[in-house]
Amino acid sequence: MVRSAAVTFRAQRDSARLSQAQRREAERLELEAQQETRAGRWGEALRRYAHAIAAVRGAPWTPAVEFAASLDARVDHVLLAPGGPVTLSLASLFPVAYNNDLIASVFLAPAGENGAPEQALAQGARLESLTVALTTRLTIPQTLPGNYLLVVRLALPDNSNVPDAMRDTFEKRLPVHIESLSAEVEGLRVRLSQALPQDTAALAAAQYTLQFVQRVDRGEEGLRRYAAYPFHQELARANAILDDLEAGRDPLAGHRGDLHRAYRSSVDGTLQPYRLFIPDSYDKARPASLLVALHGAGGDENDFFDGYAQAPLKPEAQRVGFVVVCPKGREPNSGYRGAAERDVFDVMAEVQRDYRIDPARIFLMGHSMGAFAAWRLAIAHPDIFAALGPISGGGDPAGMVKIRHIPQYVVHGGKDDTVPVTQSRAMVEAGRKAGATIVYIEAPDAGHYEAALGQFGPMLDFFARQVKASR
Repeated sequence: MVRSAAVTFRAQRDSARLSQAQRREAERLELEAQQETRAGRWGEALRRYAHAIAAVRGAPWTPAVEFAASLDARVDHVLLAPGGPVTLSLASLFPVAYNNDLIASVFLAPAGENGAPEQALAQGARLESLTVALTTRLTIPQTLPGNYLLVVRLALPDNSNVPDAMRDTFEKRLPVHIESLSAEVEGLRVRLSQALPQDTAALAAAQYTLQFVQRVDRGEEGLRRYAAYPFHQELARANAILDDLEAGRDPLAGHRGDLHRAYRSSVDGTLQPYRLFIPDSYDKARPASLLVALHGAGGDENDFFDGYAQAPLKPEAQRVGFVVVCPKGREPNSGYRGAAERDVFDVMAEVQRDYRIDPARIFLMGHSMGAFAAWRLAIAHPDIFAALGPISGGGDPAGMVKIRHIPQYVVHGGKDDTVPVTQSRAMVEAGRKAGATIVYIEAPDAGHYEAALGQFGPMLDFFARQVKASR
């Protein structure tokens, strides 16, 4: 939450026209927030960032604004059944000396364009600043399945207007998914508890489906990120895997296209997901090329499969006949270090166990954090990959001499304000001095994300011409 508040503050500060007084006040509060963060006083850090955002917006920092900013809204479940209950709680993240109340009302609003009207669920609850603010049990109305927002709107008790610049502070929005899923989830849980122990990627995928849905329900996976997640379809797919296993069939046999998989980590025994693409041209009689794609910070195994809508990766992999796998980098900012690094190679081993892969044609690409990891992992393991494709990344130029035998297709945007373009330039310069074959594409008007668009096709064509050099 502190990290998110810091990012929000900086984005608003950098896009606003500030007076000298506003800038000084914002900088003072940011410095205090950073000091509180280093000391582990998270509530106080959040207070300072909220105050700094008000300063950037030119809004008064009144006790009522401070109280509204302190409130954190939560639900006991994210996956809700029509007509079923949900418990909503509001609590202060930091103490506020406010000797008045706020009035809370709760609404169910559609998320996106599902056509459902907004509905009032509770109105007029009074919140006192010195107590746990509110816990209330609500009934979800009968409505169309889909994604919704539980919206808590706060009002001042004297009906005075909430400051326009801080209106979002007085509104808490909680994403929820409404659909009757409990019977399917419980049925899958029971079947998995009775399944015979089998160390297979298929069984791990079914187990992970249940684990993932449960994590979404507990709020441990961001629902906004999985707004279009087909819960019924994935639960049915997990049951189909169990049907095949019980009948003695191989659930992986003959499957092509986009597959959700998981494996049990050799590091800590946890289930770790990965996304796999098998092209229609795959033939186990002929070894196939394998592309390992590493996502960026804050992402997961779905990024390269569901993101980059303007220039998706899967059609290009289909065109050139590549098997593609995207491991999850564990924590959002793991950098593919520690257990996340082990995951990369364990997932590669999983794919090589289940499919026929040419060890001389294994390629590694990544975007942002994944690009940093692609260079770092190749430098640490210089005898595995036939070519690299770092996009919007960087690394240690001194290590480039260790991978001078690996061809590279490097991309960066000239207007990247997340990872400076000088990072890739330094790696390319060091690599070329060491004798590496490097194609460097610098898009002068592209930012951090946009640099990747339009590059997957040329990059895969470059990979298709490479075979691992023997040293």
